[in-house]
Amino acid sequence: MKGIEKISDGWRLKGGKVLLDIEKTTGDMKCITISGDKKFVWTPDKGGVSICDDLTGKRYTGKDVKTVRFEIKEDTLTIKRIFRDAPFTLTEEYIVRDSEIEWNASLKMENGLFRSCSIVYSIPWPQPAYGNALWAAKDNMPSDLYRFGGFAFEYGEITSGILIPALCVWRKEAKAGLLLSMPFGFRTPRFRFVSGYREPSLDVRYDWLALSEKKTAQASLILRAAFGGWRPSLGYLYERFKEYFTPRSSTIHNLWGGHISGGYNLARKDAEIMAELGLKWHEIHGHFPLYGNYHPEGLKKWRSGHIKNSPYITVDIIKRTIKRLHSVGAAALPYIQVSGDGDDRLPKEILKDSQIKDIYGKIVSAWPGTHLLNSDLSLPFGKDMVRQIKGMIERYPDMDGVFLDQACYNFLDTAHNDGITAFNNRPAYMTGFNYFPHLELLSKLLHPEKVIIANGPFGIGIMKYIDGFMAEGHGWLCDHLQYYALEKPMFFLEYRTNDRAVEEMFQNCLIYGAGFTSYPKVYKTSRDLYDMYIPVLQRLYRRRWVFEEEPIILPPGFNGNLFVSEKNTLVASIAGKMGRYAGRKLLPETIYINSKDARKTRKVIFHRPGEKPESVKFSVKDNTLQFDIPGDTIAGVAELL
Repeated sequence: MKGIEKISDGWRLKGGKVLLDIEKTTGDMKCITISGDKKFVWTPDKGGVSICDDLTGKRYTGKDVKTVRFEIKEDTLTIKRIFRDAPFTLTEEYIVRDSEIEWNASLKMENGLFRSCSIVYSIPWPQPAYGNALWAAKDNMPSDLYRFGGFAFEYGEITSGILIPALCVWRKEAKAGLLLSMPFGFRTPRFRFVSGYREPSLDVRYDWLALSEKKTAQASLILRAAFGGWRPSLGYLYERFKEYFTPRSSTIHNLWGGHISGGYNLARKDAEIMAELGLKWHEIHGHFPLYGNYHPEGLKKWRSGHIKNSPYITVDIIKRTIKRLHSVGAAALPYIQVSGDGDDRLPKEILKDSQIKDIYGKIVSAWPGTHLLNSDLSLPFGKDMVRQIKGMIERYPDMDGVFLDQACYNFLDTAHNDGITAFNNRPAYMTGFNYFPHLELLSKLLHPEKVIIANGPFGIGIMKYIDGFMAEGHGWLCDHLQYYALEKPMFFLEYRTNDRAVEEMFQNCLIYGAGFTSYPKVYKTSRDLYDMYIPVLQRLYRRRWVFEEEPIILPPGFNGNLFVSEKNTLVASIAGKMGRYAGRKLLPETIYINSKDARKTRKVIFHRPGEKPESVKFSVKDNTLQFDIPGDTIAGVAELL
């Protein structure tokens, strides 16, 4: 069977290993089958698209269909449905491809009042639910469904949401499942996976959609069969949307290593100390008079709005800092935001009409003395941001790029209208949208020679323009943000400077293949840790993820990952936090590497902090390689040559 086939009571679609049966009476999806080595009926229960109309409070499903029409053209099945007592028409489009099915939905209204609405894809869970496992791009994943009484995985929420609009669900005993993903370039105000262990189905929700006679509400979902758990599916997304995971800069790979969020007036001694601590790039912070004005014009000197009682700042001081960083081999990245924080002392003509408002109509506070601003190009703040971007790059031609802070502001703004978003039946704006034009401008002016490094981007969509990113202040953020770092570098910013925190920082960096913080104040207390860990961590510079099923199995108490090195060899990162038992002999621990490339291994070199690299014995059976590491291992990198 290929593409679309007529069956007795509807149509059957085949995209890759996914079979969808469509019911002709309602247009609903009535069965999902995964055709692997053995056919696996994902669910015989009905699913499909429903509409939630916020103006009337009604939900329209297949039961409410008045008329349904089908059209087949090549590899596309189009279904038009009219609901009883509804002023809109739902058009669904199933596009069948070699490896997936793209399922689009659009809602058009010819006559009726403006309203907000939701388009909801409902996909039944296989039963019993106990055997279902899932992965999403957030911390503490993968997981079993039974751990969640209820969940709402919301895309674009930096701390508790998901960073990639995708969910991989698989049935353990069948070793088969589904990958569900919104196309990365599709822009929508609110995208969520909503369900729970006791729920019969998974809802894929597109909420806060504007619908009017002039505006069509739209949604899009990719379905693909998943085998081998979640990693191969993540690998598919990596290949399918590679421009979001691959840096645009040709120089970003030179910046793997240490970094710091530092000042605008860098002393030579501090620059030299940080260079000894592995510094590769420096975020020049506090160089601006006000949040929201990162490029002051018409001033010969100014004071920092970030640093209390700061001395005067001049262009020459910042240029001198850039020169000093270059003298020690480090890149200089001035700080900027392109959306968000606006100081209350900004000119009134900038603040006017640019402040965002919440669902209660109140302006939204940010840092003390600031409120959040919308930087849409039609607004005063957005127009001024274009001036700032162009002016900063022209003023500091020797800078190596920019550090983009607060790439996490993705809020509902009820004071403005983006043409897509609506809330409570009124036009609104999703502020994450206003990053795109400014990032496109930065990319045009900086790439490929210079870099854009951002702090905590809210979603994979804006990562298209970002070369590397920072996880600020908490180790768990590395676990959360790591899915941006399939190829791009991640940098961990650790604020704590005691010896124990520094070693914990390096262990997190080993687990995730991340860069570290090069604080001058730790030079006397923790210099030896930098000397011990950096040579080990260097083995992970410019690494890429491995997407094979369960590529590394570590002993209890250890965490890590398997990567491909810049030399195209396998490298395994290992870090443990298990305590020691005084007087006990610690036995060797066994590591298992599962990869088709494991058979090519001729030598395994184990690198440990403070120890000389050592060759370890290993064995290979089929595609599994195993070797032992010393029982007193705290952390390390195994290099498979």
